[in-house]
Amino acid sequence: MRFIGLDLAWGERNNTAAAVLESTSSGGASARLVDFQERMQTDETILDYLISMSPDGACLAIDAPLIVRNPEGARPVDREVTRLFGRYGAGAHPCNLKKFPHGVRGERLVEKLARHGFRHQPLIGLKERRKVMKRVFEVYPHPAHVVLFHLEKRLLYKKGDVETRRRGLTLLQGKLFEELTRLKPHLQADKKLQTLLRRDVSTMRGRALKAYEDTLDSLFCAYIGLYHWYWGEERSEVVGDMQTGYIVIPKRSRQ
Repeated sequence: MRFIGLDLAWGERNNTAAAVLESTSSGGASARLVDFQERMQTDETILDYLISMSPDGACLAIDAPLIVRNPEGARPVDREVTRLFGRYGAGAHPCNLKKFPHGVRGERLVEKLARHGFRHQPLIGLKERRKVMKRVFEVYPHPAHVVLFHLEKRLLYKKGDVETRRRGLTLLQGKLFEELTRLKPHLQADKKLQTLLRRDVSTMRGRALKAYEDTLDSLFCAYIGLYHWYWGEERSEVVGDMQTGYIVIPKRSRQ
């Protein structure tokens, strides 16, 4: 099985990042980082990459809206995630059709993936987990950070001045390495993972800083996919529904 995290930009003008994990044991309790891409733009490039990285089974965890039905305001799931995680600063961004004048990119991608055997189904039951499958579902890193890293406040690495973002990314690097190599399932602390997570961010700025931020998000999304596939509904929950939108998050009871 492979687990692909995709930090999907809402439009083709901005870069999309991806990271690919591969299980290294029959039960899926460990995985390794096999590849990552820091800058992809067009739908065609992204789709080609996803298909090439998933020859057999794969769980594709996408940080972007995959179902949007409301003309304005916020999706019900956005409001619910904000209710649950707003106190941690990890609420969801309001999402509506007005923000997608050219159509919802995530929905288009899911439709194309379906032609290659991917099923858009976020719920993984206890009898389904840890089996070969091709699934795609929506995730959101900030609430998952709060749950899996036991945070009192979300990590601040996306907004603020350059120094604030650099400090936040440094904290994120440490959390990703310490926690993802310890949790079950865990990532192997091999050279490829260490090389990615130990980059010097002290001189990064502008596009380089943003690209690295997106890549770390895609790595964590891939891990959410692995975690969800391994534990299923035992330790993951689907907030929302397939009619108005949903997000897969590790269960809050794990805090």
